[in-house]
Amino acid sequence: MPSILFINRVYPPDSGATGRVLELVAKGFSEAGWEVRILATAGPGSPSGTQIRDNVTVIRAGVPFSKTNLLLRAAGYALMIPSLFLRALLLPRSDLVVTKTDPPMLLVIGPFLKLMKGSRLIHWAQDLYPEVAEEVGVFPKGSALAGILRGLSTLSLKSHDLVVAVGRCMAGKLRERGIDPSRIRVVPNIGIEQEIRPAPRLPNEFRERHGLGDSFLVMYSGNMGRAHDFSTTLEAARSIQEKGFSTILFLFVGSGPMESWLRNEVQRLDLSNVRFLPSQAEESLSTSLAAADLHLVTMKLEMTGLVVPSKLYGVLAAGRPCLFVGPATSEVACVIRELKVGAVIEPGDQESLVDIILESFKNSGELEGSSKMIERSMKYLNTERGMGHFLASAEGILPDSFKNS
Repeated sequence: MPSILFINRVYPPDSGATGRVLELVAKGFSEAGWEVRILATAGPGSPSGTQIRDNVTVIRAGVPFSKTNLLLRAAGYALMIPSLFLRALLLPRSDLVVTKTDPPMLLVIGPFLKLMKGSRLIHWAQDLYPEVAEEVGVFPKGSALAGILRGLSTLSLKSHDLVVAVGRCMAGKLRERGIDPSRIRVVPNIGIEQEIRPAPRLPNEFRERHGLGDSFLVMYSGNMGRAHDFSTTLEAARSIQEKGFSTILFLFVGSGPMESWLRNEVQRLDLSNVRFLPSQAEESLSTSLAAADLHLVTMKLEMTGLVVPSKLYGVLAAGRPCLFVGPATSEVACVIRELKVGAVIEPGDQESLVDIILESFKNSGELEGSSKMIERSMKYLNTERGMGHFLASAEGILPDSFKNS
C-alpha cells in the first residue's frame, strides 16, 4: 500500500477553500487504497494532536497564527513553515509528499524532506508566490526580497517530481519559470461543488428568505479578495441604475478583505441596486446559486496565471450562466468559451458588461439553465478531470516496486 502525506495550513472542519479541496482529494486517495496522512495546523475547532477522519490520519500542529493584519499574518507564516517541517520530520516516512501553497512558500520544505526522508515530491500550486504577494502590494514588485523568494521558489519547484497547476494559464507561468513541461500537470479544482445541483430560479427559498422577489439577480458569490476586480462591476451597476432599470439587482454573497472597500464604494456612489448578504451554508448553495439570473466571477488582469478563481465550478454545477470579468487567457475564460456557458469581459470595460446584462435581462425568459448548457457543465465536472487525473499523476511517479505490484 503506497503512502502519501499532504501538508497544508488548514483542513476541515477548519474553514478554507484549500482545506475543502484537500479533503476531497485525500478521501479519493484513501478510497484508491493509499495510506493517507494530513499535516495541518490546529484551529479553533480542531486542537493539536492526531485524529482519524474518513480513514485519513490528520495530524495538527499548534502554531500561533492571526489574520488581524498583514504583519501578524506574515509573522505567523514565518513560524508556521519551520514548525510544519519539523513536525513532518517526526512522522513516519511517506512514499509521496504533497505541499500546497498555504502558507505561501511552503514548497521550500519539500526538497529537504526528499533529501532526509527519501520521499517523492509533488507541489500542488493553488497560487504562485511571490508574484501574488507583489501584485496585491504585500511588498514592492521587483524588490530584493521578491527576487530572493522567487529564486527560492523556482529552485524548490525544480526539485519536485511533479508540479500540479490548477489551470492552463498557471502551467504557462510555471514554464516561464523554467519548470520542465513534462513535470507539470493541470488539475482543476473541481469536485468540492459535487453537492450543488441545478434548482429552479422560481420558486426559490433563497429569494423568498431574503425578500428578493422576481428581481433580475446578477450575483457575485464567494470570497471578496484582493485578486478580484470589483470596479468594473460597480461602474456597470451605476450605469444600469442611471438608465432606470430598477428591477436589476447586483447581489454580493460572501465576505473577504475587500468587503469593507466594496461597501464604502457602494455608499459613495449611492448605489441602491447593490445588496450584500453573508456567506451561505454549504447545504444552501444549490438554492442560493440557482437564484441568480447571471453569475459574476472577476479577476484583475495582473493576476493572470497566478490564481484561478474556483467559484466558476459551483456556478457550473448550479447550471447557471456566468460572466467573467477578467483576463481572456485565464483558465476561467477558456472554460466559459469552450462550454459556451457565458461571456468574457475585459476588466475596465463596463460598457460591454452593461450591454450583456441588459441583453440577458430583456431575454430573461430564456435564462433558465438550458438542458444543453447543463449537460456540457456536468460533463466538464467529471471527477476524472480532477481527482482521477491527480491520482493517476501521483501513481506515475511512484517507485517501480509499486507499479509492478
